[in-house]
Amino acid sequence: MTHGPTRIESKGECIYCGAKDVELTDEHVLPYFIGGNHVINDASCKPCAKVTSRFERDVAKGLWNDARSAYDAPSRRKKKRKKYIFLADQKNPGNKLKIPYKEYPAPMVFYCMDTAGFLLGLSETVDRINTWTFKAIVDQKKLDAFEEKYPGQLTATMKFNHDSYARLLEKIAYGQIMCSLDPGDFRPICLPYILGKKTNHTFIVGSRKSIPEPQAGLGYSMSTICFGTSDYLLLMVELRIVADNHTPVYHILVGDVSGKENVQNIRRKITATYEVTIPDNTEGPQNPADEHHWMPRVWPLKNVMRLDYGKH
Repeated sequence: MTHGPTRIESKGECIYCGAKDVELTDEHVLPYFIGGNHVINDASCKPCAKVTSRFERDVAKGLWNDARSAYDAPSRRKKKRKKYIFLADQKNPGNKLKIPYKEYPAPMVFYCMDTAGFLLGLSETVDRINTWTFKAIVDQKKLDAFEEKYPGQLTATMKFNHDSYARLLEKIAYGQIMCSLDPGDFRPICLPYILGKKTNHTFIVGSRKSIPEPQAGLGYSMSTICFGTSDYLLLMVELRIVADNHTPVYHILVGDVSGKENVQNIRRKITATYEVTIPDNTEGPQNPADEHHWMPRVWPLKNVMRLDYGKH
């Protein structure tokens, strides 16, 4: 993905349901509320936009609401944004402290995950949501200043929703691929998850085990990964939100492609950060390095992804 604002030409239909000859709205690949400035023109019909807006709102106003206010994140309604947060007074029960958001060191919480199930050769029915944990990042200077001014008064509340969080990651990854490809170029395995028809997100979403060093100056980073053989290809995305902090790096399975001609078409259209070709029927590494957290552990790939998703 390019740096800076980018407009991608419309696909002529809803990228989620395929609806044509209907009103379509622009789609931010990464949501506007966390600084996304890559947009696919006329990409989502109103019913699908309503679906994606719902889980985006869960994350924006539930998990990250206070952090977005504290760090003045982008908002279409900044004039209506609250300027103060009210915290329970730890020294005087029943009282509330009125704290300016600009002084509040709100934590921003991220889910940390195990490796996606499909990479391990697990069945789609094996749900490992109990392996997901949390990581919070906070501005240390702001935290120190708060503790000096309001000693012992720091508290935080947020609403956790792993389903909405995973669907947000899947939507971002799908948008990344759709910046280069067209509907029909590949089988969109992630779509039933984005649209709420499938719920075991641990099958297609995972993260790197370690937290790498921050990438200075980057609000977010996305890389496309093409992985496979001459006649079968997996399409994946590596994603890091708030990349200039100690945040997780995710891998998301977006789709796959079968057939030599179709694979060649994808490789003509897409520019991959990682493009790994494994000779047909050759086993790959069983324990890839952590920076290659997106690499399948089970081979051949076609045996791993022999799934029937039907119509979306």
